[in-house]
Amino acid sequence: METSTLPTLEQLNGIWVVRLERENGKVQEYRCATEQQARALALVLAPKPQQLH
Repeated sequence: METSTLPTLEQLNGIWVVRLERENGKVQEYRCATEQQARALALVLAPKPQQLH
């Protein structure tokens, strides 16, 4: 997964929105019913640290 920024969380009209900006400048948006779901999804979508081999 290629991302340029960390996911952001925002609550709009009772729905939690997770936004993720891609390296190509496009923004993906995921909608969640609860803050707990949104935070869990943001953790999954967050860029992983690079591992040295």
